[in-house]
Amino acid sequence: MAPAVAGIVNDPRLTFDGAAHRYTLDGRELISVTTALREGGLMDTTHFTEAARLRGQYVHEAIALYVRGELEPGSLDPLIEPYFEAWHAFLTATGITIEVSEQRVCDPAYGYPGTPDPIGRWPGPYEKRAVLDWKSGLFPPMAGPQTAAYLRCARAWYATGTRLGRAGLQLRDDGTYRFVEFTDLVQDEADFFAALRVAQFRRRHGLDAHS
Repeated sequence: MAPAVAGIVNDPRLTFDGAAHRYTLDGRELISVTTALREGGLMDTTHFTEAARLRGQYVHEAIALYVRGELEPGSLDPLIEPYFEAWHAFLTATGITIEVSEQRVCDPAYGYPGTPDPIGRWPGPYEKRAVLDWKSGLFPPMAGPQTAAYLRCARAWYATGTRLGRAGLQLRDDGTYRFVEFTDLVQDEADFFAALRVAQFRRRHGLDAHS
């Protein structure tokens, strides 16, 4: 496992163009976590239709508004509502508190940025926390490497020695959810860095990610 370096958190030099899904740091374009996974070959895009992409985007936005206390009652589209209900059922069942949400981060050692889903804290004396990643469709194997990449950056929010785990949440269209904890950080981190190296190689040599 690579040594952790304090992450860059919400630095004004780190910008994000949502339309192009493009991160820059001091004007230099960086390869984001999800881009590295896609261009490095760890992301199965066969199920990524435009409708699925928009659904995922709207579900993320609805949850982000809820976490900030800005979601208007009755404002959800009927197609989005079951996924949000699954998220709310997870909150109710676990009693977790969202501590950090939707903040841009960057690993300065390896130069990859991203915007993790929230970090949740479970109630109880052991201060259990986890970087969460949720999907509104099929739950892909690349979620393990994805959360491993975010975990390195997330440590910037907490004191040394704070216990941080990783978990995935599949939100289903019937209002239920599936919760999975990721436990093999060494393997997941190695897989992410392998994908990042491949993506960087392709960028350096002008290779198409699908060639």
